[in-house]
Amino acid sequence: MTVNNTNVVSNIKNYIDTQNAFLPSVVHIPLEQENDVDFLLCVKPGDVVKEGQVIANGSGDFVSSCIHSSVPGIVEKIEPSFLPNGKQGKCIDIRTKGSFSFLGHKTKEIQVEYLSPASIVNSIAEMGIINTFRTDNPKNLFGQLNNKKCNSIIVRLFDDEPERLTDSLISKFYLDEVIKGSEVLAKVCDAENIVFVLDLSFNINEVLSKITQKNYKLLKVNIKKYPFGDKNQILKTFEKDQTKKKTDYSISENDLFVDSSTAYDVYNGIVCNTPCVSRNVTFSGNCLYSSCMLNVRIGTSIREIIGQIGGFSKKPAGVIINGSFLGNSLQSLDTPITKYTKSVKVISSVKFTDNNIYSCINCGCCRDACPQKLLPDVLYMSISDNSQLPEYIVQSALKCTACAVCNCVCPSRLPLSHTIEVLKNKIKEEGGN
Repeated sequence: MTVNNTNVVSNIKNYIDTQNAFLPSVVHIPLEQENDVDFLLCVKPGDVVKEGQVIANGSGDFVSSCIHSSVPGIVEKIEPSFLPNGKQGKCIDIRTKGSFSFLGHKTKEIQVEYLSPASIVNSIAEMGIINTFRTDNPKNLFGQLNNKKCNSIIVRLFDDEPERLTDSLISKFYLDEVIKGSEVLAKVCDAENIVFVLDLSFNINEVLSKITQKNYKLLKVNIKKYPFGDKNQILKTFEKDQTKKKTDYSISENDLFVDSSTAYDVYNGIVCNTPCVSRNVTFSGNCLYSSCMLNVRIGTSIREIIGQIGGFSKKPAGVIINGSFLGNSLQSLDTPITKYTKSVKVISSVKFTDNNIYSCINCGCCRDACPQKLLPDVLYMSISDNSQLPEYIVQSALKCTACAVCNCVCPSRLPLSHTIEVLKNKIKEEGGN
């Protein structure tokens, strides 16, 4: 699917800085911040908590990224809420009260070279850092790093979703910090190279001026055609460069892939010893007076932030989280910001399609649009109707890269990509190759 990147590049130039959002009166911090992790509460209603205090962590023997209170205050209740991923989950409500432990305090960089890889990995879990390389599939970074050795660390400096600008803006405003965070990850994995994946429009000279070591490598990607920023597309770009003998390093699907947001969080958490209590989020859409990127306290409701930036310029019909391809349409403006929230787009009825799911009309649009040449409608029916398919068609689901193009072109609004992901997991559980 062709993407007009000219508008994206122009929009990035319009951003000159990022600002802190106003402090919320109450935060609603979700207990689900990464995929497939169950959390145990460390607090109860009535408890007084500090900014950065651990309020939930993984259950059992599984080591998860800790969840911290993003504000000082009093725990009021634990109640269900809609989440940015379209699900419902429990949230810890904390009313802001008291002094901050990190906000407003000057941070000091520590000497990371004296830290062991094992201590850094443990600190990544303690600081609550997750890998948001895919916002629709946020990963436990501790689990990805624990006892992991790889040849390269791949750091994507742009967004993999055409409607998002957050990773691109973090690379623009905090490139030094992103590079330092990437160095920390390379130390943990004993990686030989740090490969920065760049959009062709990115100021490459600026990157070159900041990287002097031989193990820094640049991989340029053309983002005019979607999908362009997932692991599969990055590997394809590398293979083309390798064929043309443009590379003197190697990468594979077993290497660690992160985005600039994750590298920036690693810098804050490990180098500056600051837990993950906030998130940089871009706000845009034709129902807002202006676009902006704000550093928002995790758990702040979208309703409260929109009120801070002037409210709606016109009546909205929908709110899209994390982009039209890989994101979700919100059920409620009271949905809180999470660690995997990168963008919020508010749109009017002119640009909004309803969320109703209709019956498949056998139009074939999903088949024509699929970059992997799969049969998304057929695979969808195998799950929804439990129909029997030839084994080779079922196994083809493993080729799906979850780009969600099929979802976007489907006139019946079928959750094709999400359903194929369920089928992929089922195949893997049954030992499919």
